[in-house]
Amino acid sequence: MPDLPDIQTLRWCSMLASLAFFGVFAGLWLGRRDERHYLHWAGGSLLYTLVIFSFTISAHTPVQDGILYALLSASTLSVLTGVRRFDGRPPFPAWLLLPVAAAGLGYGLPAHLVGADSAAARIGGTLGSMATMALTGGLLVFGSARVRGPGRRIAGAALLGYVPAFLAAIAAEAFGAAGVNMAALIPMLADQLLLAVLNLGLIAMPGERAQMQLREAALRDPLTGVWNRAGLAALPPRLLGPETAVIVLDIDHFKAINDQHGHGAGDRVLIALVETARAVLPVIDAEIVRLGGDEFVAVLPGRSLAEASWLADEIRHALRRAVQSRPDLPPCTVSLGIATREPGDPDLARAIERADAKLYQAKAQGRDRAA
Repeated sequence: MPDLPDIQTLRWCSMLASLAFFGVFAGLWLGRRDERHYLHWAGGSLLYTLVIFSFTISAHTPVQDGILYALLSASTLSVLTGVRRFDGRPPFPAWLLLPVAAAGLGYGLPAHLVGADSAAARIGGTLGSMATMALTGGLLVFGSARVRGPGRRIAGAALLGYVPAFLAAIAAEAFGAAGVNMAALIPMLADQLLLAVLNLGLIAMPGERAQMQLREAALRDPLTGVWNRAGLAALPPRLLGPETAVIVLDIDHFKAINDQHGHGAGDRVLIALVETARAVLPVIDAEIVRLGGDEFVAVLPGRSLAEASWLADEIRHALRRAVQSRPDLPPCTVSLGIATREPGDPDLARAIERADAKLYQAKAQGRDRAA
């Protein structure tokens, strides 16, 4: 049987790597003080370093090592608390105490009953650590998030990659495969590959978000926040279903509003129209696009012509109520044209053309109406 690696050497390698990533995250936070998720990841790396070092000098009593296993779980959960802060969610939900307590008790109870640093105690502590890794990695890979980019998935996959290592360590401890602490040796071996992958995935996340924000900014109208023409072309394929309705909206006499009340008032009217449309249209599937000037189109997947006509009238009435209730808005109305995508249409362009023709029909009939 080949010689096993030296546990102490592996511990020092893990400590040095984790300490290096503590420096990276701390340095990133110093440069961007408002991005406090870096503090969570820096704190977790430092805590992991201190826990590993403490294992080397511990007297291996049930209480001491139980606390260390609990802190080991907390260092893993710092990845999750940082991601939650990164997502704008509360970083410390109360349920996070459960895996920390489970890891500590997983070691402490068997150690108290069987003996400190026994195989049973190490198996219990390892099970708690494995559960924390699986929970954190699973939430990163499969949990709900507005944006689940490659960095998040890589970090989560790295944490899940520890699970086979923990299972192998538990099996080795249970069947006495070696005369050394396999519960420490095998996870330390996994550290040499997965620790760097985990932290590099976390480092990539802010850059991915910034790239997404820049891309989305290029696809959105800066005044109203809705999609622009480039954004219309980038809308997902689900909008090309067999029953997709479009509503073209246009403020009546918009040039006169700008001439009489100023461009600021015109901008407020456009923003009010978008806010009104968003309040009326289905939140889940509707998309609004600014085609140019005061002309917008609402894309409604899975909606019939009758449903779109009803929504168009609701938008018209809602804008009238908004104008009446807001003294900062000049008197204004909106005309709307409605059409649906037909089976032979390769995209939404033809449906929008038909809705635009209906819009001009509504204006010809006296404006402030839908056609």
